[in-house]
Amino acid sequence: MSAHDPTDLAAQDAQTERDSTVSVERRRRELDDLRWVMGHAQGRRVLQRLFEQTGVYRSSWNHSGSVMAFNEGRRDIGLWLTAECTEASMDAYLKLLREFQGK
Repeated sequence: MSAHDPTDLAAQDAQTERDSTVSVERRRRELDDLRWVMGHAQGRRVLQRLFEQTGVYRSSWNHSGSVMAFNEGRRDIGLWLTAECTEASMDAYLKLLREFQGK
């Protein structure tokens, strides 16, 4: 039997606060990890290959609707990764782009 009391609003608020603290800490670690990856040439090269594979910098258009949907799915991941990188460190992301153009 569960000790959860659905009428105990104070306990629910405390649990929500704990969950929020855990979420904030998890997000901070995720961004720290990404900053670390972008802080190394090897990590930036891996990210460059991921951006290239996802097609984030090119159109996903194709005559075939199913191919276009597939391409757009890949591109969506690239857009997500772009957003993650820019949130973690805009300076490191810009450095990655400069290196990517210099290839």
